Amino acid sequence: MADKTVFIVSEDPAIRDLLSELVAAAGLHAETLSSMEVWFETAAPELPDCLVLDASVGDLVEPERLAEFTWACARIPVLVLVHRGAVQTAVHALKHGAMDVLQKPLRVEILLERIKQAVAGGGDEGATR
Repeated sequence: MADKTVFIVSEDPAIRDLLSELVAAAGLHAETLSSMEVWFETAAPELPDCLVLDASVGDLVEPERLAEFTWACARIPVLVLVHRGAVQTAVHALKHGAMDVLQKPLRVEILLERIKQAVAGGGDEGATR
């Protein structure tokens, strides 16, 4: 699985570092970015095997971010992390193609299970990969 890449997008450096360590410990290659904008400016069209997006409240409601998010979901499995109670963000994420939405505080074993499903191709029903 070491040839599989997981992009982790979060504005919080502590979240990026923690998730990167977890992904690496699972035998996957992790790349971290501070925002979707940075990913689109630097990484796209390089497509990872899975994208983990730490969504701040309201992130997926802004039209330009929603368009980027929808573009990504159509091509790769996307897991969205939301704060407890961020119902509107979770609904938008699922409505626009996210593979799954996980609520913080995270249960690490569930997150890793979903990432492994995504990179194995078992959870990307909506993706065209």
